[in-house]
Amino acid sequence: MMLRKISTTAALFLLLAQAATAQNLKVNIGINGGMSQLFHDTRFETTPLHDLYAFTAISHRPDEYTWEEFEEDYKIRTSYIQPRFGISAHFTYKDWPVLVSVEAMSSPSSYQKMAYGLVVGLGKELYTYDSDYFFNFMGGYKFVKDNGFGASTIVNSIGQGEAREYASTFFNPEQPLGSKTGHLFTLRGGIGKELGEADMIRVGVEGYGELDLTAKTKRQSRMTNVGAHFFIRFKIN
Repeated sequence: MMLRKISTTAALFLLLAQAATAQNLKVNIGINGGMSQLFHDTRFETTPLHDLYAFTAISHRPDEYTWEEFEEDYKIRTSYIQPRFGISAHFTYKDWPVLVSVEAMSSPSSYQKMAYGLVVGLGKELYTYDSDYFFNFMGGYKFVKDNGFGASTIVNSIGQGEAREYASTFFNPEQPLGSKTGHLFTLRGGIGKELGEADMIRVGVEGYGELDLTAKTKRQSRMTNVGAHFFIRFKIN
């Protein structure tokens, strides 16, 4: 199912690229793979996980099993690492320092779910004196719809492996952390190399950080994450 979604998204990216080429834009289509760490900082006592604690505490005498002990037993954590992979399309116009990109990546909450993003930012690409390598950096705004944010975030925050695997079979409340959309500030920087006689293929590595700007009155848990990935990009124009 996830591979089908990626292939459908890839076809959409190619259509966008063809349309962009007609408008004299520079277009790169990329495949990405790496890791990221999510810092969601959830107050779990305000989520359905507290109901699971209350159910467990029934087997104890009143006040004998505290919430803090539950967190310690199940190694509840507010950040964790997930593998990331997906595709992206990057659009620039001439040498203007403006970058627009769309991406479909596995969610920082769960590699089994997809997250879709739109990035608009200011940045620049610089080449070494012999043009063998290039450096790029960018800062800007990202809108994301993260289908992994929510129940999967809570389940993967259970550090006790056996409990996490068991919870993944039944714990699936609807939007337990609120909205699955977010407004992020993103910073990115990378290094790469162009290959082939026509320099149509680019390979490299990119690091990034994304700070959740969504108001905490709308959603307390954060989509803030940092990570890095390898990429292969193909110049369409």
